[in-house]
Amino acid sequence: FELGKTSMKVRDVFHIRLKGIELQAEQIIDPSLKNRPVAILSSHCLNGTIISLSPEAEEEGLLKGMKLSTIRKINHGVRLLPYNKSLYTKINQYIYKIVSSFTPVVEPHNMGEFFLDMNGMRYLKGDVQNNAFSILKSIKQKSNIFGQVGISQNKLVSQTITSVVLDKIHEVKNGYEAQFLSNLNPTVLPILSEEKVNRIIQFLLIKKIESIQSMMLYKNEFKILFGIHSNQLEKESQGKDYCPVRPIQKKESILRQTILPEDTNNNDILKGLVKDLAEQIAFQLRKKWRIANKCKVEIHYSDGYLSKRIGKITNLDDFSVFQDCYILFQQANKRRNRIRAILIQVSHFSVYNQQITMFETRSDKAMILSKALESIRIKYGVNSIQTANIFQALGTI
Repeated sequence: FELGKTSMKVRDVFHIRLKGIELQAEQIIDPSLKNRPVAILSSHCLNGTIISLSPEAEEEGLLKGMKLSTIRKINHGVRLLPYNKSLYTKINQYIYKIVSSFTPVVEPHNMGEFFLDMNGMRYLKGDVQNNAFSILKSIKQKSNIFGQVGISQNKLVSQTITSVVLDKIHEVKNGYEAQFLSNLNPTVLPILSEEKVNRIIQFLLIKKIESIQSMMLYKNEFKILFGIHSNQLEKESQGKDYCPVRPIQKKESILRQTILPEDTNNNDILKGLVKDLAEQIAFQLRKKWRIANKCKVEIHYSDGYLSKRIGKITNLDDFSVFQDCYILFQQANKRRNRIRAILIQVSHFSVYNQQITMFETRSDKAMILSKALESIRIKYGVNSIQTANIFQALGTI
């Protein structure tokens, strides 16, 4: 087996990054977009931002993350395209199937990113970089998408490689992780997403990870300075990451989501959309006669921020499920920013045990109403009958 500075057995973790997969997908559909200034927007609202753009668009003065309101103030000839989530998701899923033919352990990360556990493959298929070349070649031949591969013994370093190195294939050998990271900006370390750590690094004017590596020699002072985050910062600065590649775990769940045609923070509209999703969830739960011990409500904002809350659903009538979901939504929605998408997912099911009483309760009445509506929806479709606020939120009246 191959050795670096240590005699430990080499692990092989690949990180595949398909840079600008959204733009590449659009160029496949419309080849005339190649070599032209093109930018893909998250939304055509004024607070929509650039998700992906071509080098020609950068030459026109546009930048990733720039808002549409700012773009309109710039004199440019860039073609602005809407975000085609359906197209990009299908291509991403297709590439997932391609890379899964090389190893059974694949973890999708962000759009156009995959971690591959390639342990043992160098003994079966030879040189590890040849394996990476074969993967990129297969992706290019079957999808016409270009990518790059970072290779190291862990996910942290492999992902960092594809974010800072331009080579199509680059390997950091076992034992050289700290040396590779030393000249990089600390912002590549995940721990800097912690506001306290980020503030200290900025205050100390630290521009390279090698400065953090030097600070670690003074363990007591380092621990006092960074507190509970000191151990994680030390590990990441040395390129240590023990998190395994996790393949997709297929668990039984019910998921409903809505992507707003226009970003909004209108409470009436958002409440109607949550109610629509909750009633769809309730309809499915009654078919299974199951309650959900885990209910996750996610809010995706126009600036890319994600907020979520987790609770559970204990009753099956429409009103109770909506109440549970809306409380979680209110707990998650603490920002004034406009919302782009709402997602509700329920799982960890158990049998619903309905308590029988001598007197009709409010819950009983709610269940009777829900079942009456359910009989109509079974016959004519889930959206065949809805309350007025849902119709208004969906823009159908």
